[in-house]
Amino acid sequence: LINSEKTFTVTTSSVIINSNTMSTTTKPTTFEDKIRQYAALFDGSEKDFSDIESTFNGLYHDNFLGTDSNGEEIDKAAKKQLDEKRLAAGAKVTNVEYTRTDWNKALVEFHLESDGNSVISQYYVTIKDKKITEARHVNGLMGIIKAGWLSDYHSIRRVQSYQHVDKVVFEGYISPFAGGARVN
Repeated sequence: LINSEKTFTVTTSSVIINSNTMSTTTKPTTFEDKIRQYAALFDGSEKDFSDIESTFNGLYHDNFLGTDSNGEEIDKAAKKQLDEKRLAAGAKVTNVEYTRTDWNKALVEFHLESDGNSVISQYYVTIKDKKITEARHVNGLMGIIKAGWLSDYHSIRRVQSYQHVDKVVFEGYISPFAGGARVN
């Protein structure tokens, strides 16, 4: 569209270019694109988390669980607080490496500069609906193997039935074999 001020906007399915600002905004189409887009928001400038909250929610599943670099378990709210602090401090993420290891798993490595510290972090992530459901901080091959095993274990536990007193519940349905009923 061209108007009298010679301003134009080109829109395609994945790229939006505005000639006034000469900036390009890419709409993520794959999970890898979402990872790279979120990492790019950590560019070293101080930001308010509310500016990127929709991108955060688009990347992290509501049931997100993970570990931080100290090995402590965190949920989505704790991850949000951690990233909020990093953004306010002007953290910078560079050298993002993404390797898909399975149909729902990937290894994500990046360089993080924050508060005068510089670290290389690796996370083994589990993906569901193009969102991170689980992210485990890993160190080396044994860490990757352990994180893969734990991720598979948690996936199985989410699907398996769990028992209550006198009944078995599987994904919200009571088993017809609860209470000692048997198949003849």
